[in-house]
Amino acid sequence: FGGKPRKTSYADVPTAVFSHPNMGTVGLTEEEARKEHGEVHVYRTSFRAMKHTLTKKEEKTLMKLVVHPLTNKVLGVHMCGDAAGEIIQFAGICLKAGATKDHFDSTIGV
Repeated sequence: FGGKPRKTSYADVPTAVFSHPNMGTVGLTEEEARKEHGEVHVYRTSFRAMKHTLTKKEEKTLMKLVVHPLTNKVLGVHMCGDAAGEIIQFAGICLKAGATKDHFDSTIGV
């Protein structure tokens, strides 16, 4: 792209299953992170997609972050819910950029 050679890294490639509901994952699973780093912090949440606040649907999206306890670096992001297959692509950018849990926490949503 742009006539500039670059090296491709296949680490932290986002993966999605476009089922109903969608599933998306990028980075290390909880089990992989524990094998590689020992102790890890795991944060789980569920929320209604903004579009469902208008439709009154109770459908939820589940999200899990796997975080290194010393550096606070996000090691893995896992989602299940509406548009998770699309959203996980941006989580992949965050992992490649070395985002921390603090970065995720300080981001104000739409």
